[in-house]
Amino acid sequence: MLEKIKISLEKVPINNKRLSKNRNFFINFIYRCTIHLIKPIKIQEIFLFNRQIARLLQVGIPLLQILSLLEITINNIALKRYVKRIIQNLENGFSLSEALQENQSYFSKFHCSLIQLGEKTATLGLMFDRIAVHQEKHIKLKAKIINAMVYPMIVLVMAILVFIALLIGVVPEFEQFFLDADAKLPLLTRIVIYLSKHIGFLCLNCGLTLLLLGGLFIFLKKRYPIFNRKLDCYILKVPIVNTVLSKIIIARITRALSTALEADLPLVDVLHLIAEISGNFAYRSAILLSCDYIRNGEGFYQAFSRHKLFPPDLLQLIKIGEISNCLSEMLNNVADLYEEKMNYFTENLSVLLEPILIIVLGLMVACLLVAMYLPIFKLGSVI
Repeated sequence: MLEKIKISLEKVPINNKRLSKNRNFFINFIYRCTIHLIKPIKIQEIFLFNRQIARLLQVGIPLLQILSLLEITINNIALKRYVKRIIQNLENGFSLSEALQENQSYFSKFHCSLIQLGEKTATLGLMFDRIAVHQEKHIKLKAKIINAMVYPMIVLVMAILVFIALLIGVVPEFEQFFLDADAKLPLLTRIVIYLSKHIGFLCLNCGLTLLLLGGLFIFLKKRYPIFNRKLDCYILKVPIVNTVLSKIIIARITRALSTALEADLPLVDVLHLIAEISGNFAYRSAILLSCDYIRNGEGFYQAFSRHKLFPPDLLQLIKIGEISNCLSEMLNNVADLYEEKMNYFTENLSVLLEPILIIVLGLMVACLLVAMYLPIFKLGSVI
């Protein structure tokens, strides 16, 4: 359907060459945006793409032939166009790592460095397999965290909707009864009645406020790097969030370090790449400072032990890995350990949140009941 729209738009007759170029640029821009909005490229599709390339390279099929085959079999239009662009770049003389660097939303500098090493050492299939394993671990961890949050969020949203329904449907009946009785209402009852009368206006204002705050937040994150730095440092000071986020980041960087060191990339170069994918300014700064310490002759353990961000168990395992000359295996074990911790946390997250949800729901119901029945009890005592 999108192809038909593009073809029909291109048939509009325009004589002027300059206008024709502008028209084609405009059509292609709208077409690309429409594709990405309707069906964007997901990380799961990139993972499958990498896994398929790894398997086919390992059986000896040439890279261009693999990409041409995948272009035919891929259903996602955006990914199909991306693969076609890679093929064109390869045919124009670019290396695969250079072709992939064009869009680092799908292949980071870390992945491109592994692929570049694979091209130089004729182990491209192995590198794609390692990238796929790294992505698979990341996808599974992310999916478990999301799944753990789904149940509490559904319960909370349903409770809010039921509360709003009660405010709209039940509270006005009580209000009419109180007006007929000419009773003096307590503060809590007056607040609930006010909410019932203005619930639409309040919801609209809250929605617009959240939308504006969200837009402002995105603008500040993209425009001002100092905002990101302050935000990252502040997040690490929030008690529960700090624990969860630290485990996720450590699992991510140790897995990536292990993958890169297994590929025989130099440690300092690897740390520079890992700093970019850490996702947090504080960790990024600590890793880059560690690079400087290592350049000045310090060991990996000594450089990391200067920073309080890295927990003692991680530092001790790094020290053992350095001494026994099995750092990549030890880092892989560290990543497994922290992923297991996160798995345990996500599996028990619903259980941990249940008491909080019960308290919130209880308070909502209690406030509504007390607000509606307190004036009735007062009227009964007067009679």
